[in-house]
Amino acid sequence: MKFLKLLVIVFVWQFITYAQTYPLVSMYDIQFVPDSLLVTLGGPPSPLNGDTVRVRGVVLVAPVVNASTDRRPIVWAGSRWHIYTQDKNGQPWNGIALLQTDTTIASQGTFFDLIDTAQVVEFTGKVTEYFQTTQFEMLINPITPVNVVEVLPKRPDPIELSLTDFMENGVNKIGAEKYEGMYVVIRNVFTTDRNTSSGTFKINDGQGNSMFMYDQSGYFTKRGHRLTGLTTYEPPLDGSFLSHIRGAISTRTDGYYITPLYPGDIVTAAAPPSISSITRDLPVISPGQAVQVSARIVDFDGFVTSAKLKYRVNMNQYFEVNMTKLPSDSTTFVGTIPALSGDSSFVDYYIVAQDNENRNSVNPQDTTRSRYHYFVLNRPLRISDIQYSPFGSGFSGYNNMRVSLSGIVTADTSDLPGLGSTPLRVYMQDGNGPWSGIQINGITTLDLVKGQNITLSGKVMESFDVTRIDSITSLIVNSSNNPLPAAVELTTREIGVVSNGTIAAEKYESMIIKYSNVVVTDDNADGNSGTVNNFGEIFIADTSNINTRVELQDGNHNYHNTWDSLMIGMPGFTQVKQGDSFSSLSGILYYSFSNYKLAPRKADDFTGYVSDIQGNNELVPEQYVLNQNYPNPFNPSTTISFSVPKAGNIKVEVFDILGSRVAELFNGYSNPGNYKIIFDASAYTSGMYIVRLSGVDVTLTKKILLLK
Repeated sequence: MKFLKLLVIVFVWQFITYAQTYPLVSMYDIQFVPDSLLVTLGGPPSPLNGDTVRVRGVVLVAPVVNASTDRRPIVWAGSRWHIYTQDKNGQPWNGIALLQTDTTIASQGTFFDLIDTAQVVEFTGKVTEYFQTTQFEMLINPITPVNVVEVLPKRPDPIELSLTDFMENGVNKIGAEKYEGMYVVIRNVFTTDRNTSSGTFKINDGQGNSMFMYDQSGYFTKRGHRLTGLTTYEPPLDGSFLSHIRGAISTRTDGYYITPLYPGDIVTAAAPPSISSITRDLPVISPGQAVQVSARIVDFDGFVTSAKLKYRVNMNQYFEVNMTKLPSDSTTFVGTIPALSGDSSFVDYYIVAQDNENRNSVNPQDTTRSRYHYFVLNRPLRISDIQYSPFGSGFSGYNNMRVSLSGIVTADTSDLPGLGSTPLRVYMQDGNGPWSGIQINGITTLDLVKGQNITLSGKVMESFDVTRIDSITSLIVNSSNNPLPAAVELTTREIGVVSNGTIAAEKYESMIIKYSNVVVTDDNADGNSGTVNNFGEIFIADTSNINTRVELQDGNHNYHNTWDSLMIGMPGFTQVKQGDSFSSLSGILYYSFSNYKLAPRKADDFTGYVSDIQGNNELVPEQYVLNQNYPNPFNPSTTISFSVPKAGNIKVEVFDILGSRVAELFNGYSNPGNYKIIFDASAYTSGMYIVRLSGVDVTLTKKILLLK
């Protein structure tokens, strides 16, 4: 019946006169990027990005369950319709995600909701980029119907691949971009990272290679778009073996995702025992205290024959403790790690269980990246004890436990007020060594101020991959106006764009860090310049030439990258562009949406801002010029512009009237050109100051007046 309706649609459509006929292109034309241009995960945008074209493909999944009786979307994309489609030839570079953004009655003349699996359909729309994924948006202005070209007996068979096609030795392969949007099958993998709230999990091959399962289909989710009544899906237990998983491929900053579409796309083989709810009886352990570890261990298709607790001290050899069932609960097993006498001993452990069919499971599943751990301490806990996570998972050894900590508030709610759904964020540190910063969550009414020394009690939680102190039960302000811990100076290479839990970056999570002599390499880290796919983040690099992210959107300052077009040209705001530079950028190292990023707090976290060279070679100045600042007098910031006629080192400094230097705005190599610097004098008193430009064989000065 659905096909007959579409035949009528096609017949009517053929008699509609359009104002414009768009070119017919192949999916290969949209997706293909030469190997030489694939330098980052997700690659550069499509060569046809922004173009309106026609394309044909086989529908891999229908937009709704049933156009007449059940109009719930199958592949969830909010209020939009979303499908996956690929070319009939089934070759790489021939798949794409396809959406209709407006599904109201006014836009249903596209008849997009009537298409079905295995139809070959011609679509008219626009090529766009969503993060690292190329997608195709149906043209709805004017309304442009789909055209069913052919109906195949069934949807295409999936492409047979393995995890090594997407990852090698734990490193994502950039070249796997060619499978984006395509229907693939991966066999003989095991699962970890089970999420019972969303239904997602990770598949692994035992060689360090993995991929995320994405719960976008209503048949494979536990979230609100679950197709209730049509599915009984539960995510497989950690350690389960899958005979296969089929689905469409998408690309993100942290790797490749597979989206199963229809029932039968996930098939689980025999399951090993399930190990969950691992706890220890003491959150804080002193010398001489033994530690009892308990776990819930269940075998759903048999019974548990053994459970062992494996532990070691200070990364030395492992010892093994047999775990026994509690008499009162046959699913709870307990084992005891003996008491230790030495202060600051580090203990890590994991659990292994076996069932009656000799199937084994381990928790944590990947013991190379995650183990339970704690310190034996003859002193109060420090933040570094809580944050320390040496295996690469990012999880605290005190997760879900109540602790007391002391430290200096390094960012209050006036520094990082957030935006929209982004929460207020408060941070504290108890030093400036690695692991010594932590986020305080849920602070809305407590009036914490930067520089306060505080002691608080709360629960350690891992929320959105950030370790936090939450559910605070007590807070004492010990003193105020304390100096903040010095910013840890890092290179952009050290943070880079590494994946979650990478120790080189993770150890500075929630700490004040600083980059020096950086250049803006991309004014929109998530798309092209402008407001599309712009989340207030830029890429910067220092002399290491490695990009890392800076988040401009959340801080309380006036630097922006046009995430809000209303800011462009607004008085008091500075638009950061590609090629601009800073003598330093400071702030809190934050993690969100799969990326580590620097979050500057206020204007004084930005120093030595220099805009990119204005003009071209014809406008290269003939001599050094230091222009009068504007405005002058000023409060609290002013623009200082200058000209450089030849390449070389230059320095721009500010002195008080007594000749003491109060600020260094720029110090480094400069090409010929015209520049400007924003001088923020929020921290200085009113009075006369002197700006000095030092170049190759020249020194120029100008007086400037700050009036507050």
